[in-house]
Amino acid sequence: MSLALSSTTVLGKRKATRYVLHISASPQPEPSTSTANLAVYDTPEPSSKKARHPCTYSGCTKSYSKACRLAEHIRSHTGERPYVCTTCQKSYLRESHLQAHAKSHLPESERPYVCTESATCQKRFWTLQHLHVHENMHSGDKPYACTIEGCEEAFSKHHQLRSHTCQAHAPPGTKPYMCTHSGCTKSFDTNQKLKGHVKTHDDKRYTCAHPHCLPSSNTDPTYYPTWTSLQAHIREAHPPTCMHPSCNGRTFASQHNLRAHQKLHEQEELEATLADVGPSDLPRKRRRGGEVGRDWKCDKCGKEFKSMKALTTHNNVIHLGHRNHVCPHQHCSSAFGYKKLLERHLAKIHSTRSDQSVTDPSESDSATSTDTDTDCPDNEPADSAAHLSIDRITGHAYSLRTRMPTSKTIRCPYPNVEDLLLLPPETPLSDSSAHCDHILTRAYDLRRHLKAEHGLVGDKSKVDSWVRSHRGGAQGS
Repeated sequence: MSLALSSTTVLGKRKATRYVLHISASPQPEPSTSTANLAVYDTPEPSSKKARHPCTYSGCTKSYSKACRLAEHIRSHTGERPYVCTTCQKSYLRESHLQAHAKSHLPESERPYVCTESATCQKRFWTLQHLHVHENMHSGDKPYACTIEGCEEAFSKHHQLRSHTCQAHAPPGTKPYMCTHSGCTKSFDTNQKLKGHVKTHDDKRYTCAHPHCLPSSNTDPTYYPTWTSLQAHIREAHPPTCMHPSCNGRTFASQHNLRAHQKLHEQEELEATLADVGPSDLPRKRRRGGEVGRDWKCDKCGKEFKSMKALTTHNNVIHLGHRNHVCPHQHCSSAFGYKKLLERHLAKIHSTRSDQSVTDPSESDSATSTDTDTDCPDNEPADSAAHLSIDRITGHAYSLRTRMPTSKTIRCPYPNVEDLLLLPPETPLSDSSAHCDHILTRAYDLRRHLKAEHGLVGDKSKVDSWVRSHRGGAQGS
C-alpha cells in the first residue's frame, strides 16, 4: 500500500491552523512508519461575527451585530411603532412588517403564488408557505396527527388538530391553547394569552432590586412568583420615605402620598424665600399652610385653596349649607359641616361630668355655636369619652336618618317577612314581638339586612316587588 504526502494551502486571512488527518479504511491495516497517503490541510478557523451591540435594558441579555437591529429591538421595550400604514393606520415596529401588511390591501391578482393543483381553483397567495398549506388540501396530505394514544385522527391544518384535541380529549369548555404545566387545567383562546399565563408558573419571575435586598456573592436573591407579591414586599420592607432632614425618615403608604408631602417642603422653602423680601410685601395675617400653592379659587367668594378637595368641601359647607356631621345623641339636634367640629362638640358637651367641670363654659359655648344649626337642649353626659361610636367618628349618624324618613326610604318589615323569604323559617316569626326600625333605601340593602341581622334569606323577586309597593311607607309609619 503506497502512501503519499500532499499539502494544500488555502488562501485568505491568516487564522489559527487546524490539522485534519484523513486515513483510508482497510480491513487489516499494515503497520508502517511511512508518512505516505497522509494529507494535511491547512484550513482556517471559521470566523464568527461578535454581537457588539448589547441591549442596555435591565434584565435583557440580547445583543446584535448591527446598530440598526438593536434599534429595532429597543422599540419592543419602549413601545414605539414608527411605521404606520397609510390605509388603515395600523403601526408596526419594523419596516418589513409594514411591507408585509401593505400587501393585504392589494388586489388578489397581485399575489405571486398560484395554486396549480386544480384547474378550477386558481387561488393566489403571498407566500410559498401558504401555497403549500393550501395544496395539501388538494392532495389529501394530513401532516398533523393526533398524539393521543389510540386516536388515529390526522388533519391538514394545525388549528384543526387543536380543535379536535379540545373536543375529543379534553373536558367540555376547554379552549384551543391548553397549559401543559403539571396540575394546571387552564386554557386560552390565543397563543399570546397562553404565553402570558405560562410566566405565572415561574417561581423566579421577579426579584427585589432594592439595595438592601441585593444578595451577596454566596447567596441567591429572594424571588417572588407574582408582581402582586413583589409589590406587597416593597410596601412592607421598603415603604416610600421622605429624605428631608426635618422628617427623620418618615414613611408613607404610597408614592402618591410621598409626592404630596414633598410638595409641602417645596412650598415651605418658597415661603421662606418670600419672607426675605420684606414684611411689606406679604399679607398682614399669615394663613395656615402659607400662601404658596393656592391654585384653586372659589368663584363665589374668591377664597383660595391648595387642593380641589378643600375647595369642594368649602363650597358644600359655606355656600350650600351642608351639615353632614350630626350629633348622635338622642336629644341633641346639633349638626356640623366639619368632622373636627363634631369631635370637639362631643368632647366638650357630651363628655363626663368631671371633664365638663374642667372645661371652660364660655369656650364650650363658642365651640358649639361655630358650625351648628341649634344648640343642645340638654347636656347629658356619656359613659366615657373613650366609648365613641362609629357614628361619632365618621359623622354618619344613623339615629338622625331614622328620625327623618323620606319618600325614597323603606322600613324593615320584620317580623312580617314570611312572604318575602326564599325558604320558610325554622320557627314561626309571628310569635316574635320585636320590631325592627332599620331604615333602608334599596331592595338589595333590605336583603342584606335580613340576612345579616335576622338570619333570613329573602327572595329577590319578592323583595323587589315589595319595595316598589311600599316605598315611602317609612315616612308615614
